[in-house]
Amino acid sequence: MQYARRKTLKQNRHKRQNHQTRRRSLPDLPTFYYHTNFCDMLRFVRKRYTGAMDTTHLAFMSDFNEMSHPAQCFYVRMAGRKNRVFDLSKLSYPEIGDLYKVSEELIESGFAHPIHESDFSDYLGILTKPELVQALTEVPQGISFKKSSKKDVLLNVAREQLRFNDFTFSDRFLVQGQTKTLSFLTFLYFGKIEENMQNFTMRDLGLIRVPDFKQEYAARFHDFDAAKSAYFYAYGLHKTRQKDLAKLTELARSIEDWPLPESESDWNARDRLACNLGKHFKNEAPELALKLYAAGQGPECHEREVRMRYSMGDKDWVESRLIELIEQPICDSEFDFATDFYARKFNKKRTSKMTDTRRAGEDIRVDEALKHLPEYATKRYYERKGFEVFRSENTVWRMLFGLLFWEELYGKNSAHHNAFQRRPSNLKNGRFYIDFKQNIEKKLAHLGNKKGIQLLLLKTFSSQYGKPNGIFMWSQEGFDMVNALISYADPKPLIDIMRRMAQDYMNLKDGFPDLMRLWDGQISFVEVKAPGDVVRRNQMTRIRQLKEAGFDVQIANIQWDIDPEQVYVVVDIETTGGGKSNHRITEIGALKVQGGKVIDEFQTLLNPERHIPTNITRLTGISNDMVKDAPKFDAIANDFKAFMEGAIFVAHNVRFDYGFIREEYGRLGRRFSYPKICTVASMRQYYPGLKSYSLANLCREFSIDLNGHHRALVDAKAATELLFLVNDKRCEK
Repeated sequence: MQYARRKTLKQNRHKRQNHQTRRRSLPDLPTFYYHTNFCDMLRFVRKRYTGAMDTTHLAFMSDFNEMSHPAQCFYVRMAGRKNRVFDLSKLSYPEIGDLYKVSEELIESGFAHPIHESDFSDYLGILTKPELVQALTEVPQGISFKKSSKKDVLLNVAREQLRFNDFTFSDRFLVQGQTKTLSFLTFLYFGKIEENMQNFTMRDLGLIRVPDFKQEYAARFHDFDAAKSAYFYAYGLHKTRQKDLAKLTELARSIEDWPLPESESDWNARDRLACNLGKHFKNEAPELALKLYAAGQGPECHEREVRMRYSMGDKDWVESRLIELIEQPICDSEFDFATDFYARKFNKKRTSKMTDTRRAGEDIRVDEALKHLPEYATKRYYERKGFEVFRSENTVWRMLFGLLFWEELYGKNSAHHNAFQRRPSNLKNGRFYIDFKQNIEKKLAHLGNKKGIQLLLLKTFSSQYGKPNGIFMWSQEGFDMVNALISYADPKPLIDIMRRMAQDYMNLKDGFPDLMRLWDGQISFVEVKAPGDVVRRNQMTRIRQLKEAGFDVQIANIQWDIDPEQVYVVVDIETTGGGKSNHRITEIGALKVQGGKVIDEFQTLLNPERHIPTNITRLTGISNDMVKDAPKFDAIANDFKAFMEGAIFVAHNVRFDYGFIREEYGRLGRRFSYPKICTVASMRQYYPGLKSYSLANLCREFSIDLNGHHRALVDAKAATELLFLVNDKRCEK
């Protein structure tokens, strides 16, 4: 118990030290950095969105500029916090000065006000738990509650039972004003609902990288009606995440008064809002939910309305509606849903298309030790059959799309509206292909020239590498996959998929198969499914689209088994101490095992580049003199990685050995990631009831040689014998 407590205290100390180190590495911001960022945002909005604002918003900016600098700073400070109600006695902004005096100017200017009855719920939300208990205790009418309850419970009781008139508020409480106006202005800038200006601060601190693709940004809106419509739906979606029942009910029942969407993006947002509200009310108010689904124009609303009406017994309506959706689907996923649902409910088909797709796949048997890594296990399975295999999933398609159309996505004519936007807006609203059709078709035609397109992609990859974007992550591995795809794929299906992505990126950015296989000049794709997995709708649609384009796509159904050909590397290390952050490795011993036999071994002393304590030397027999001329870890890193290739990492107390080795690779800026087996945990599972599962005691129990304990290769050999015992039991099972 004391050891566990000491360990926890040590871990917490390391966390505090790491946090302090990170804080020390952050730049010092100017005193009024938040005010500068806020004013920059207002100037940006005034310059580009004057036509998208009404007199209220223009007056806000004018009145703000007329306030004193301290008053402006205090308002910006309030705008950057989560709550609208503030207790001045708990605030400390020394650069602003006397907050009580400054608050008087804010009230006079209309940017703040004392607490009103409409602010009472927000006021209760800023109280601490002791303050809530005191408030509930002191009311004259008396309220029954438990002081030991959690704060959220006490807050709900307070909001239900306490009344505004029971309280007297001093001038120390202040409420931020003009929040709706400010919310609209920040929406114009960001294009979404933002509750604070944190993005600017994160940028200034270097915690987020901001794309700098262009200096001039086009306005997202040019008239107030368009901006107002977009803001309404964005704000409504924001409210659905807050789950305020009264406000959600009011919003849902007013659906007939919702503004007419001005753009494709607004229609999509309207559909999501109707769908989210429908899901919220489907049990409590089914008729309201149906009304919401019926008002939606998107595939999810259509699907939910069909499913809900079918469950209510309205089968004639459902059959007629499904036929409509099959004949005139909005998108491929809607067609897949409608045909599948119609076949199962009205053609007496017992299984879904997704189940049929899964059953048509290939059954493969892989080692159950890889249960938590099904894609890795399947990749290794096909590699052993001679395929070259990549973990492609969405990565290869997104990177090809991003590199191929980089100029259209991030060049001077791209649809970006502020410095924080990582993905151009015309991808979201579906106008990307329309806006750049001529350029896109020209590049698609160029896909037939494999060497030419590879050179074009290489130039883009080299010149733009590392620039933040919302399409793909930069990596050499990803680019190698793109090159392989270009080299092996026929141009026609590749052109088809790239054109589909350009026309409807938001619906085609994910759901692609897990693996890409290469064999004898041919390319194919594999979706991996472990027992219990299902083929999701977007995956089924993507499989169909790839097949229609001309690609070979299969499903691999994993059956867990004991693979006699599986390779294991049993590892033991000796170190200078117990913590991987502060200590280093002095010796590695490892045995490569396959088919119940040792087929190779790896052993070396290492220079830990630090002193070996005397007690460690007594334990292991490894002294400072023994390691002074030994190689450092970076000298053997490549050799050990090669030794591990395709294997499962095995150790007795695997977290210790694996953690130290991963830490060493981390110091070199390299990744170390392999599936793991712990012989301690495995022996407990398959040989229960033993008094101790230490390596020494297990060796005594099973007559395993441990002469030279605490030397790496000796201990690795002993752990190998334990692995054989475990695998014997696994085979029996």
